[in-house]
Amino acid sequence: QLINEVLHPHLYRGILVYLDGILIFSETMEEHVKLVRQVLEKLLAAKLYVKLSKCEFHKESLDYLGYRISNRGIEMDPGKVKVVLDWQLPKTRKQLQSFLGFANFYRQFIPSFAEVALPLTELLKTGPSPTKPKPSWVIQYHQGNKQAQKPPRTPELN
Repeated sequence: QLINEVLHPHLYRGILVYLDGILIFSETMEEHVKLVRQVLEKLLAAKLYVKLSKCEFHKESLDYLGYRISNRGIEMDPGKVKVVLDWQLPKTRKQLQSFLGFANFYRQFIPSFAEVALPLTELLKTGPSPTKPKPSWVIQYHQGNKQAQKPPRTPELN
């Protein structure tokens, strides 16, 4: 809250704040250096200090809150893509819920996510055996997972 108040005049003009994280973005390096200086001056004036070991300056891409942010736009964090590719077949209802929850976080990158996930969410209604998945579950899981593994696209934010 305090950081938002201190940086309020600059928010959404190349500066975003989420909790205690400050993201600074710009078109040019000159503009970027200017924004970084403004932010640091504002924080110093408010007696707020940054921990240099937690700072990253002048990066062209950044992994942040499960996303990769760069001049190409917003993409899935490649580490999270690997998690989906390596996901084991769920054997219980709870494991299926976990997979769907994880996939739902990235739904904006998966075309027709609701259609892809529907067969899997339908399985939650009847509930698979806690020890052994039903054959239809295995087929639906693999079809849904295959669809989710297609190359992610940048979401439409409008």
